[in-house]
Amino acid sequence: MEDPKGRPKVPFERIQPGDPIGPFDYELSEELVERHLGATEQERYPDPHQAPVSLLAADGVQLADRFFDISQSVHAGQRLEVVRVPRVGDRLTVSGKARDKFVKRGRRYVVTDTLTTNARGELVARGTTTGVLVYAEGESGTKPTERRALEEPPAVLERLGPLVRSMTLEKMRLYEPPGEISIHTDDAFARSAGLPAPIATGTLFMAYLFDLLYRRYGMGAVIGSELDVRIRLPVFAGDRVEASAERLSGGERDERIEHTVRCRVERGDAIVGRAAVPAR
Repeated sequence: MEDPKGRPKVPFERIQPGDPIGPFDYELSEELVERHLGATEQERYPDPHQAPVSLLAADGVQLADRFFDISQSVHAGQRLEVVRVPRVGDRLTVSGKARDKFVKRGRRYVVTDTLTTNARGELVARGTTTGVLVYAEGESGTKPTERRALEEPPAVLERLGPLVRSMTLEKMRLYEPPGEISIHTDDAFARSAGLPAPIATGTLFMAYLFDLLYRRYGMGAVIGSELDVRIRLPVFAGDRVEASAERLSGGERDERIEHTVRCRVERGDAIVGRAAVPAR
């Protein structure tokens, strides 16, 4: 299948840990922010000049997209640490390097670390992106996760959510760059890659978790927040997505408030992971 943008395939065999990727620049334009807010159904922060930090979760994917054909790729995991809130109109630079690559159940994975800085050279975010190069390679089914024995599950101090969203193809297309043709936007392209229909980009419904934490803790917990999640199931148009979290810490002596987080659809957990926000 030819790449709609004419980019080369990811050179998996030649990738070595430490290899640089990028950099590339992009502007946090008003249009980009509005498209993101519309796709994720988030409200603006109290300061309208501040952009939602959930935008930064896509930097690793966008970095790969600038240089390689990832039109058949899927997002398998994402870690994001927010250092400062970006502002509308900022020009951001994303630089990255390969951390690891591996093959699991016939699928090729690449792990990339990224740094996002603004035009003043200030660090905005650190990220780690795990991607599957081609969806249709290897086994497309999801195997049950092995259960590990735990000494004692941590006590749940508070339950957050659920924050409920309905996924639509319109939101999926709005989240992507205008005119994008990939497994996230085009039915025929998705079917040619082995999918029954287009799937939402993982960072789209990861944004629901950022929104959930913001609604609970406000702006004081945005800077210094960290999400580390794995994407377990695809999300299709028509899916009802429930974002929720369980607070596991947050006493007087805790510097960070730890949570388990998930986004659930009818078929099971689409996202599972952890989140930490600063205790203010």
